[in-house]
Amino acid sequence: MFTVGIDLATTTGIAIGDSRINHPSQLRTMSIRFRKPHEDFEMAGYNLERWMEASFDGPLARFPWPDLIVAEAMLPLAGQKSDDAGKVALSLHQGLYNFCYGYGIRLERVSASTARKHFIGQGRAQPGQDIKLLVAEQCKRLGYTEIVLPKAKRDQCDSICVWDYGVHQFARRRPAGVPLLGGVA
Repeated sequence: MFTVGIDLATTTGIAIGDSRINHPSQLRTMSIRFRKPHEDFEMAGYNLERWMEASFDGPLARFPWPDLIVAEAMLPLAGQKSDDAGKVALSLHQGLYNFCYGYGIRLERVSASTARKHFIGQGRAQPGQDIKLLVAEQCKRLGYTEIVLPKAKRDQCDSICVWDYGVHQFARRRPAGVPLLGGVA
């Protein structure tokens, strides 16, 4: 099952790969900003939709057609960093929904704490912990990344976490080649 994991935010993290990968390093990850600071917030969703069409559809598609897209659920507007961040998040989620609905792709949303509970064993940070750092360290430990990604690229780690949860929950399998309890699954 070809799955896409997305952490929709001002800088969007994307993880793309088949659930039957032979090694965790075969998972493609990237961070993209879909809105420039001077653009209207509506452009974020529009640009996301166009990027997905270009990446998955047409003669120059870079990736196979996705069977499933798993996205991190949006924080409530009151929990956003700013009013602008809330508007961008709404636009991104609308653009993703438009793409999935228009092409008949299954879209699942998962809360960040649920995906993290699956991935690192805890959904919320304890006092003094950096939860994103814990996710980045787990990505390195499992072989998804070669290093613990710096703070600017932690959206990729969040998308890997969401992708891993989606493969486990919806494709009903553990990604091949990922170490599990000291062995390889």
